[in-house]
Amino acid sequence: MKTETTSVRKFRSANIHIYGKCNYHCEHCFDRCLTKNYMRPADWVDTLTFLKEYGVEKINLAGGEPTLYPFLDQMCYLVKGMGFKLSIVSNGSLMTEDWMKRMEGVVDWIGLSIDSVDEEDEILIGRGRGGHLENIVDVAHMAHRHGIKVKLNITVVRKSWMKDFTAFIEKVNPDRVKCFRALTLKNANDDVPDTWSITDEQFADFRRRHEDIGNIVFEDNEDMVSSYVMFDPMGRWMIDSGYEKRFISFEVVRREGLDKEVDVEKYFGRNAVYDW
Repeated sequence: MKTETTSVRKFRSANIHIYGKCNYHCEHCFDRCLTKNYMRPADWVDTLTFLKEYGVEKINLAGGEPTLYPFLDQMCYLVKGMGFKLSIVSNGSLMTEDWMKRMEGVVDWIGLSIDSVDEEDEILIGRGRGGHLENIVDVAHMAHRHGIKVKLNITVVRKSWMKDFTAFIEKVNPDRVKCFRALTLKNANDDVPDTWSITDEQFADFRRRHEDIGNIVFEDNEDMVSSYVMFDPMGRWMIDSGYEKRFISFEVVRREGLDKEVDVEKYFGRNAVYDW
């Protein structure tokens, strides 16, 4: 990829959390604070237009669980119709063959989330009541059959940092793997006792065990904070600087720009731009 000078670097991707509800209850989730209200696709046009004019190329639809959003298909058509690459970040539990068929040529990427390669861990964490890992493999293969690329999102938590994910990753056969270190944010997931965070040494150990896997990237807590462009279900700008979640109106973003609160150097530093 061509090296760019800092002066011309701009954020190329943005996350739109279209719906705050989820059918899972993951203990470490820092989006459980999101409003359960939502906007219709037409209400997102101003935001998407602003992002397009700024230079954003890819939109990630996230949640909560975006497949619960009642206008998901229409939102996908809108985003794709405006010329963006389109990604959906999901737990995969509600994705079907029929939906994948409808989304051929519309959805470019699906990000599927796990925390462990042990189903008992996933149940204890709150990621379903069983069968999550098997379903992730099935959904990934389904996506590939319909020409949709797969990103496997691994949140490394206290129950899983010492485990080897290699065999499971091979089953999923993803186009990209991202390993996050479980993050705690004030006003987001600090309302319950922390049962998920790991030490620097534990994350480093996990990284050493998996760094030879192809198309894998690792994202520590400090890499994550202040490096994402995010909007909540009501179109507010979501900020996580200072390890604290805050919400700012879209009008402030439009007036003052995206890099007022988000660090463009950290954005590029965590390999946010790749061959999508």
